[in-house]
Amino acid sequence: MNEKYTLEELEAYLLGELSPDRKEELDEKIKTDKELKEELEALKISQEAIELAGWKSVISKTQKEFLAEREEDNVRPLQSGTKTTGFWLGRIAASLALILVGSIAVLFFSTSPESITSKQVDYSIPVLRSSENKLEEIEIAYQSGDFDQVMALSTDITTYDAEAYFLIGLAYLELENGAKAAEYLTTIESDNHQNSTNNYADQVDYFLVKAYLIQSNTDLAEARMVKILEDSDHTYHNNFNRFDLLKVKILKIK
Repeated sequence: MNEKYTLEELEAYLLGELSPDRKEELDEKIKTDKELKEELEALKISQEAIELAGWKSVISKTQKEFLAEREEDNVRPLQSGTKTTGFWLGRIAASLALILVGSIAVLFFSTSPESITSKQVDYSIPVLRSSENKLEEIEIAYQSGDFDQVMALSTDITTYDAEAYFLIGLAYLELENGAKAAEYLTTIESDNHQNSTNNYADQVDYFLVKAYLIQSNTDLAEARMVKILEDSDHTYHNNFNRFDLLKVKILKIK
């Protein structure tokens, strides 16, 4: 536990309200102090958990219960006002602390890559090609869920084809091979950059999140998720939310 920075200072730092001199000092300290960095990460997760779990409504409900019970106390023998108020405020603070700690603990231990991608939408091939070729065979195998057959057919793909690479990448993803899935998907992205094309660009972003999480590469998964969330025009903008991003942050410190 760090003894140099108070909780108030760390909160101010995360909110961007710390004085410039103190912020600069803390920035430098974080680079070498692993425990301080982990403490900041935990505090940040706590703040986001409070916001995302809707603690304002919990606090409001607790306040109403407190007021209701205080009304009941009005018909009982009067005690010291300060003592009574302090007692109930203590109960409120203790209740909220228990709720907060318990919820964060549940969130922390229940978070896994699967909890983030379990509701990920599958890719559906719009229209099958009518001509007889390897790509059509790959499409048919993928649609039927025969991902091992997709792997077998992929060896016959000798020239780059965006659709073929995309389906092969997704097949590897279905087989939980994140490294090979990322290899095929990022090849599409590289080709797009080199040739100013946009083949499967949004789909690549979306499915790379799962590919990176399978590999426990949370930094790259987080970067893709942030890219999707910050682009309101992205095809998959609404398929992730800040709670998913919070889960990735939790995975980074587990």
